[in-house]
Amino acid sequence: MPAGNPPPPGGFPPGSMPPPAAGPATEPVPQQSYAPPREKLDVGGALTYGWDRFRLNPVPWVGMVLIGLIAWLLVTLLVRIVDIQSLSAVVLLFAVASLVVWLLQAAMIRGALYETDGTPPDFPAFFGFVNAGNVLITALIVFAACFLASIACLFPAVIVGVLCMFALHFVIDQDQNPIAAVQSSARLVIANALQVSLLALAVLLMTVVGTLFCGLGLLIAGPMTAIATTYAYRNLTGRLVVY
Repeated sequence: MPAGNPPPPGGFPPGSMPPPAAGPATEPVPQQSYAPPREKLDVGGALTYGWDRFRLNPVPWVGMVLIGLIAWLLVTLLVRIVDIQSLSAVVLLFAVASLVVWLLQAAMIRGALYETDGTPPDFPAFFGFVNAGNVLITALIVFAACFLASIACLFPAVIVGVLCMFALHFVIDQDQNPIAAVQSSARLVIANALQVSLLALAVLLMTVVGTLFCGLGLLIAGPMTAIATTYAYRNLTGRLVVY
């Protein structure tokens, strides 16, 4: 540049580009491990996931199962101690007990959804419902449907139970109303009938085996199957699952 001429605006020689401005330093984004949605449910993978998540956070899960066992035992003892002559009174008492079990199952689904989100729940988190009314109504609808089907025969009751197996998941996770949740569950089960049937059979076998040891096996089988079923729901609906 000739002496005495002022530098061009910006202080850079003609025809040159200024260096890029330095931006704020960015920190690397932490990575999480996800299970991508599958075209078909891997039942063994679901059960393995249930066991892995349970063993990392067993205390609140065992507490939930103990509440259910104690509630059921209290009702059973009440039937044996109190001389109830009316069959309708016995049916009503066990209906109440079954409803309590359904509500506890809903609480376990809430906890299992936390697990699939990668956030191990503490005990209060199991009862963190924002739509408790719909949860209660859905539990009543499913219980009533299973009860009416059982009057005809055991097999229809099993079919109804399997068709409604994800109803509470749709209520709690997607805030669907009870009727829509039952319909969504039935459609999901029918679309994946073989895989869901195998999962339901595995859950049934684990529950039966768990009851053989004075119910103590349910302390493991209950949480494990609850998480595995929720894993299946997330997988079949195309949602990501955090390991």
